[in-house]
Amino acid sequence: MTKGSVRLFQPAVMTGFRRGQRHQEQHTALLKIKNVRTKNDTEFYHGKRVAYVFKGKKSVGQVRSAQNPKLKSRVRVIWGRVTRAHGNTGAVRAKFHPNLPAQAMGKKIRVYLYPSRI
Repeated sequence: MTKGSVRLFQPAVMTGFRRGQRHQEQHTALLKIKNVRTKNDTEFYHGKRVAYVFKGKKSVGQVRSAQNPKLKSRVRVIWGRVTRAHGNTGAVRAKFHPNLPAQAMGKKIRVYLYPSRI
């Protein structure tokens, strides 16, 4: 067994929202996943969980802090899921709840390798 950290996600970048010529739909984000170049490559990622990790302004109590209620953190996460491919160059569509803010454009997104469909 090798020592070292194991990355359970594939990095991606939010490139924008789904849009037409004049209007954009904020409920669907477009992601460019690292080393994904074709539409066929995106099929592996359909249904995978996606996380936008960012830091908020104030420290708040964490979800599982029953053991230590003083435990606070500025880290926040917005969860979503890859829904389908977008175009032929390896971009994917993802839905987040709540919707991603506009400040997330160009920022890093984590595409986790679960749930598995293999």
